[in-house]
Amino acid sequence: MKKLLYQFDTDEMPAVFDNVVAYDGGADHVTAYGGIDELNVGGLVEGAIFTRGPNDKKNTAIFIGGGNLPKGESVLAAVRAKFFAKFRVSIMFDSNGSNTTAAAAVAWLAHRPGGSAGGAAADTRGCGRQHHRPQA
Repeated sequence: MKKLLYQFDTDEMPAVFDNVVAYDGGADHVTAYGGIDELNVGGLVEGAIFTRGPNDKKNTAIFIGGGNLPKGESVLAAVRAKFFAKFRVSIMFDSNGSNTTAAAAVAWLAHRPGGSAGGAAADTRGCGRQHHRPQA
């Protein structure tokens, strides 16, 4: 069974960075869509949740990215609204690199001598990589 990842990017051009990371992370096939919003994502989600049986859905996932966190949150809500019963797949939400940047910061702090116990912490949400996109 092939591992499929559907990349839903709120920016007009899907990020090549995210596509490369998906393949390097073990996806067999990545399909990237740009210009995704809460109004046009529904049919894509239905295609992902209705095509495989319940035991095979573990091999299908959706990645929501793009440079605009509020737009990404709207897409995430629209994706979740399509799910019901066993008709659901895994989702990773990482608009503007907010989650991966925060996870990397926490991992770095935890592995420093003395760990993060008693240390200061910084909120790094929304400080992820910046994409250079063509201006319309």
